[in-house]
Amino acid sequence: MRSNRTRWLFAMAALASALTAAWYLFLRETPLSSTTDNALQAKLDAAAGTPKAVPLSGLTEFDWDRVQVFAYGTDSDDISDAVGDPVEWSVSATSYSGPSLWVFSENGEAVRAVQLDANAPKGGPNWPRGVKVSGGPDANVVTLDR
Repeated sequence: MRSNRTRWLFAMAALASALTAAWYLFLRETPLSSTTDNALQAKLDAAAGTPKAVPLSGLTEFDWDRVQVFAYGTDSDDISDAVGDPVEWSVSATSYSGPSLWVFSENGEAVRAVQLDANAPKGGPNWPRGVKVSGGPDANVVTLDR
């Protein structure tokens, strides 16, 4: 009797291990890795250097309906929780001391995570597609307006 119970426990442990391995290999969502985008950075710099607000959607060449901006030093787990999808921010070398991560989403799915040499704008982390970008008197100071 004891032998059957031992076999059953061993089988259940093996099944649990197999299910865990299957989830990890096949079902777990692959994290969206951060990138840099020199073209978007140049357009953002130009927009921040003008007194007139410019639609952010006109600076991007991909579809999105929401952008979330995270300050330098924000943990990838905190970013993932806020976005609702796994995101990994590997800070790239930059001349700017406090880059920010801009996570663009479409229909609730994160599509791009771009590190930009700009401050994390005040006013909250969530911005709709209609957001406009403007600058200030200092370089890399970006204002987002709904």
